[in-house]
Amino acid sequence: MGIAAWKRLGLSAVVVQLYDSIYTGLHVIFKSLIEQNKSTVGLFNKLMHGLTGSIFQNGECEGAVNLYDTRGVSIKIEKLNKYYGENHVLKDIDLEIPAGETFSIIGPSGTGKSVLLKHIVKLETPDSGEIYIDGLPVFQSKKKDDGRDYRYSMVFQSSALFNSLTVGENVGLWLREKRVCKEHRIREIIREKLALVGLEGKEGLRTSELSGGMKKRVAIARSLAMNPDLILYDEPTAELDPINTDELANTILKLKETTKNTTVIVTHDLNFALYISDRLAMMHDGRIIEVGTPREIKASQNPVVKGFIYTTTKGITKD
Repeated sequence: MGIAAWKRLGLSAVVVQLYDSIYTGLHVIFKSLIEQNKSTVGLFNKLMHGLTGSIFQNGECEGAVNLYDTRGVSIKIEKLNKYYGENHVLKDIDLEIPAGETFSIIGPSGTGKSVLLKHIVKLETPDSGEIYIDGLPVFQSKKKDDGRDYRYSMVFQSSALFNSLTVGENVGLWLREKRVCKEHRIREIIREKLALVGLEGKEGLRTSELSGGMKKRVAIARSLAMNPDLILYDEPTAELDPINTDELANTILKLKETTKNTTVIVTHDLNFALYISDRLAMMHDGRIIEVGTPREIKASQNPVVKGFIYTTTKGITKD
């Protein structure tokens, strides 16, 4: 955080001056040590890389984090199983999602949809099976980040915004936490991402001033701040009325035009999934029972799929 930002928080001039002295002193000390002892270059370069870009980097953003472009990642799930005690929640899940696809996992509540999503981002560990992202195993890797160069983010069902922060502070949270950019660039990114979700100029609002639909869009903007290559949504339409659901669907569709990332959505809202997805997978009793395009899912002859379509859309037409 820059000195001006500290002043805006209402800190005293003495504290701000102390921060300024530490800021300057650290920079001088590290630079001096590196210049005096060439053998320490590797060590201090690593240390500098792990600390704030705004202190040690002259550029706008640290080179290791590309905030200007995204790429989709492929996902392959093989024979994934998960038990909770005697409850077999995921049963031999096999699924492939190509890079750049918008893919929805549908089905009634309690079929394992959200559990599967949590495995993709390693919030859960399977009892057997594996997930590959861009061909690299997620769970069998010996190293924490063995060869991975993708970023992912998740939009939670509850939006998970911090009530003590403004809209802009919520969106910029990751950027400031990782300190990959200077403050003026962070503010630019916040404005850009809010504009993408139709909330331009709303940086100063408190979360208590937001509708349910606006909170969802702020959560999406926060996820987009890191330019993720993979973005996951857990029941994004939960607690939204039809108007807000429609706005959210159009926001996600708009993002498909401006980003290349892979999108995975878990939802029981079939109309929403059919509207925004390239393909869908239907889950039932912990298994994937059918995968296809929206047209193929609507035309399915599987009695479980047909029953789900009828009860959730009241006989939606095939075309």
